[in-house]
Amino acid sequence: MKMININEKLKYYSKNNILWTLFLSGCGVPYFFNEKELNYINEETGQEDKFLVENLMPIKCIYKEAKPIFSQAPSEIINPGKYVWDFNSFKKEITVKAQVFAILSMINLLKLIPTTKANDFIIKKQVKNFLDFLTAYMRNKDGLFINVEDKTKYIDEKLKIKKDIDYNLLDQILVYEAFLTYGMLIEGQEKIYLNEAEKIFKFIYENFNFILELPTRYLSFIVSSLYRCSKVLKEDSILKELITLSCAEIESRIKISGEVEKSPNNFLAASLTTHFRASSSLMEGYTLTKIEKFKNSAEKIINQVMELFDENTATFINEEEIKYSSKDIAEIFKGLYLYCKLNEDKKMLNILNSFITKILESIIASTVDRKTEFNGYTIEIDEKIPLYSDVNLAPVFVKSLKINNNLIPIYKPSKKVNNEFSLYTSLLLIDLTDDGNNNTRREEDDQHQLLS
Repeated sequence: MKMININEKLKYYSKNNILWTLFLSGCGVPYFFNEKELNYINEETGQEDKFLVENLMPIKCIYKEAKPIFSQAPSEIINPGKYVWDFNSFKKEITVKAQVFAILSMINLLKLIPTTKANDFIIKKQVKNFLDFLTAYMRNKDGLFINVEDKTKYIDEKLKIKKDIDYNLLDQILVYEAFLTYGMLIEGQEKIYLNEAEKIFKFIYENFNFILELPTRYLSFIVSSLYRCSKVLKEDSILKELITLSCAEIESRIKISGEVEKSPNNFLAASLTTHFRASSSLMEGYTLTKIEKFKNSAEKIINQVMELFDENTATFINEEEIKYSSKDIAEIFKGLYLYCKLNEDKKMLNILNSFITKILESIIASTVDRKTEFNGYTIEIDEKIPLYSDVNLAPVFVKSLKINNNLIPIYKPSKKVNNEFSLYTSLLLIDLTDDGNNNTRREEDDQHQLLS
């Protein structure tokens, strides 16, 4: 399988995951369009928009966990789509990470579906609703962003939100990324969220010494977030400086063998996922700065973890039963993909293909089509991924995968979805395989501007 074929197939999987999770599932606090908005959508809906409009379940946030099985919506919801998920399965925690990954994923969705007035309005309205929910309900008294839980029992009663006490630095950086991306690519002349992004960045910059002391798994995550920000901002010397400092700190935690330490004060080996995350962040640092030692250190890590690779299962752990979360799978894929991209290594490309076929595709609950046209390419979906109509499941990334390491491996996907993990997976896959065109601005008429 060539890289271009990999890219388009992964974008297709990600597009379905975003669409069916954020626009059809109903897995969040519902949003009800007003009469003006509904009239505009109905007037502008064409054949390309029909599926989305007829099955749309707008929400203002995304709950952490659910079962993606199609079910009946509560009676309070008028005209629900036929692909809503099991409301009784919703775990109604709302994390900052899930909210941010949803915002960034929806912005990416604008590049993956046909450009129409109805599509644009629906997606951009929901992005704005998610941003507004984040700023209105997910802040502590100091204005920092925190996780919350929806304690409302019934849809038609007033929203009751329980807030966490603690915040973490990583979440603030992710919110910065969401605000910056929205402000640069979508927001109109008012630039409210771009101004908010600048305030958050000031807080990040003033606390960066604390960030450099974070465990490797968090610091690597932060490098990747800032790297995505640098692609939005293009040339930014301060971001480049922070990424360089962070990569240098990560590099200082790598042993001669390629083993990565957990933190500055904990010299034990970090998890497999952290090894891949650290190597990815160093490769991103190299791409931005061209500092050769970042690339060399990333390759040292990859060479170390490749010693664990088992061709039979396409995993990196030699145990009888192996469990990966969808987030773990995304991180491993990212590390392998970036290595292939930088080194054009045919052997590693074969390993990447094997990992996609045996592992990544095993966390896809279903598919809409067996064969489809997408972005000018013909996408063929393997028979092992069932059709959604046969299994009554949405075509999304499930929470985790268990692999029994027998002579013939058995792959057991979870029956639940962790929306934070699944949306992060979509975000990574699209970001990695994107052609570099971040322009999600589209032509908008005066009516669209008025409504939004």
